[in-house]
Formats: sequence, structure tokens, C-alpha cells
Amino acid sequence: QYSIEAELDKRGGKNFGPPNGKKMTIFFDDVSMPEVNTWGDQTTLELVRLAVEYGGFCFLDKDKRGDFKVCEDLQYLAAMQHPGGGKNDIPNRLKRNFFIFNLVLPS
Repeated sequence: QYSIEAELDKRGGKNFGPPNGKKMTIFFDDVSMPEVNTWGDQTTLELVRLAVEYGGFCFLDKDKRGDFKVCEDLQYLAAMQHPGGGKNDIPNRLKRNFFIFNLVLPS
């Protein structure tokens, strides 16, 4: 969250976005890497889902904690390997936010 927020400028109120009215693409690599906890969640991917689904994050500052920070003009791209061999499948709640396609190495 901090690395994304560092690239955003305040646009007014609780709205943030890339500088000079530009658009920004955020690439999440190896989204199949986070471990599944005791409850079957992948907490890192829940943060990604929050950003993609709701268009922002919650403030982490102590005085604004719990308020929602709207992030505008962002696009999200993610990559992963097939589940198995230490790689986990991603939750359906995150999958539904992406257009998914599979690339197989040519034989």
C-alpha cells in the first residue's frame, strides 16, 4: 500500500491519483505466492481486492485511520503461475475482478 501511495498526488478531499492527471498501471507479480492462513485467507490478496473492487485503500495515518482514500485513474494488471508446487490459487473474490487468460509454453 505504501509503495502505491508514494506515487499518488492529492487531488482534493480524500481523492488521490497519479500526478498531472495521468493514468497509472499497477502490476502485481506472482499473486499466487501469498500463503493461505489458518482461516483460508490470503491477507495480502484481500488488500489487492480492496484496491481493485473499491478503488482505494483505508488511510494508515493514526488520525485518519478507518477513513477511505479514493485512488483515481489506476489500472491493475496481475500475473501468476498455475497453482501447485508451493503456488496457491487466488480467491474467487479476487478473480472476478480480472479478465483471465492462460498462456501455455509451446511444445
